[in-house]
Amino acid sequence: MTAPVDRDEMELHEAVPLRGTISQSLQMLRPHRRIIIAMAPLLLLSTLATLAGPLILRYGIDNGLQDGAPRTSVLTGCALVYLGIAAVGVALQSIQIRVAGRIGETFVRDLRRRVFDRVLGMDAGYFDRNSTGTVVSRLTSDVDALQDVVQTGGVQFLQTVLSLVLLFGFLVALSWQLTIACLIPVPLFIWATLRFRRESGPANDEVRERIGTTMGALAEGLAGVRIVQAFGQERRLYSRFAEHSADQLATYTNAVRIQARYLRSMEFCTAVATVVAVSAGGLLVDRGAISLGTLSAFVLYLLMLFDPLQTFTYLLTMLQQAGAALRRLYGVLQAEPAIVPGDVAVLPEGGDLVLKRVSFAYGEAGFPVLQDVDLVVPSGQSLALVGPTGAGKSTLAKLAARLHDPIAGRISYGGVDLRDASYEALRSRIVMVSQEGHLFQGTVIDNVRAGLPGATDAQVLQAIRTIGAEEILGALPEGMATQVGERGAFLSAGQRQIVSLARVALTGAEVIILDEATSSMDPGTEAIVHRAVTRLTRGRTLIVIAHRLSTVRDADRIAVIAEGGIAELGGHDELVASGGRYAALYDGWVRSTDS
Repeated sequence: MTAPVDRDEMELHEAVPLRGTISQSLQMLRPHRRIIIAMAPLLLLSTLATLAGPLILRYGIDNGLQDGAPRTSVLTGCALVYLGIAAVGVALQSIQIRVAGRIGETFVRDLRRRVFDRVLGMDAGYFDRNSTGTVVSRLTSDVDALQDVVQTGGVQFLQTVLSLVLLFGFLVALSWQLTIACLIPVPLFIWATLRFRRESGPANDEVRERIGTTMGALAEGLAGVRIVQAFGQERRLYSRFAEHSADQLATYTNAVRIQARYLRSMEFCTAVATVVAVSAGGLLVDRGAISLGTLSAFVLYLLMLFDPLQTFTYLLTMLQQAGAALRRLYGVLQAEPAIVPGDVAVLPEGGDLVLKRVSFAYGEAGFPVLQDVDLVVPSGQSLALVGPTGAGKSTLAKLAARLHDPIAGRISYGGVDLRDASYEALRSRIVMVSQEGHLFQGTVIDNVRAGLPGATDAQVLQAIRTIGAEEILGALPEGMATQVGERGAFLSAGQRQIVSLARVALTGAEVIILDEATSSMDPGTEAIVHRAVTRLTRGRTLIVIAHRLSTVRDADRIAVIAEGGIAELGGHDELVASGGRYAALYDGWVRSTDS
């Protein structure tokens, strides 16, 4: 049973603050620090080459155009020098782009791997709180938001900042008087920049949130497409997806509007500064304070200033979007699983599974599902869990498999607390098989081998023979090499469950927990799977969540789960004779079978 969860609890963990984002990014870039340091002089030289044109023009005007008689040699020399510097600049920029792209792609690859590895290591409760679509969004849309930035955006941003600094320095060096005069629109520019920064950050965060919501709706619809089609819910799902898409468009439009308003402010500031420069510069030239070449170079630099400012705005928006994505990705990396492995590397080959005063609740303030449960499952015995829906049968099974940890009490196997065992030791002794028998893309033999990666084909085939499934799986179109399709779509429910049971057989686990492996099958298929279960669990401890009469009667003991605990415990005949809860359940089963 899963308790209701507040919307706030369903949201993925909070994003990492900006300072932490920068710190973690620098940490991930440490392996590339030598290359990054080596690129610094290349960045400076390529930027200087890009900005050299106006200074060359100034020299050409002042020395090549005197008294109305052009000096061809001077102008030709200036043109050749400019061409040479431009060629060097292009070559340096090409090197920068290749190196930065390689570093950036490595950064994204490593980040994606680390996030995926972290997600795989999270406990079951994490996925109860966070939808699959939200998690997928982190690994897709949030990572994609970094692509442009890491390929060229980082270098462009640094080059843009360096260009702005150098351009301002050139303006001051050419004429400090004109530079001061052109500062008239600066207050407007500062106000517009501060407003843009204040508004664009939250706007871009909202865009990332809406993208995640849209991706979540998409993933949910695709995952349940057969149910959607079976119940004619296409229009409802489409309307929901369209609503999320409209919200995403609205937030993106708002972010673009903020950027466009800032861009208009910059254009106006540049226009004002240019008018001031031409007007005041003309007076200075007329008075002989500066040369015509100096004024020409100054105006060109002033106009050039608009390009990096415009680029800066675009890059700032891109970096903010990437920053929002990074903060969320780092939030995933900082999330700690509620279940952590212990240090015990090997568990006993046989032993009792003991639950002592075990309590559990979903969520920090959730209603207790189980309270003070005491239970001993002797080695080699079978235990059936029965009871009404929502009583806590699946929760008890998950606790026994350590998919959750109890909030109180202790669960041990062979005298060892499950919290003290490593994951490898735990999964080699205790395995849980769900109803759906989830399979991965690949062949039958690949899916069986998933129970013990590195197992040989001979070992896999032996596991299949152990449960007597060689005939049913060998009859597939390509035998054990048959592709199972996504989630085992090419196999029947019974075939999927057979593959799952063979996977368990390969692990050699001592304790097998089944969430009623045959509950959704026809009688013929159920008989085949039941035989496989019988062969698999022979001599092993079995805990089964029972929904069928045959499964219950075959169990050594039966536990009736009700009202947060074990209401009754005993053998079939004993519990029927007692006339309690189990007797009532059994009577209902018999009546339904007879009808």
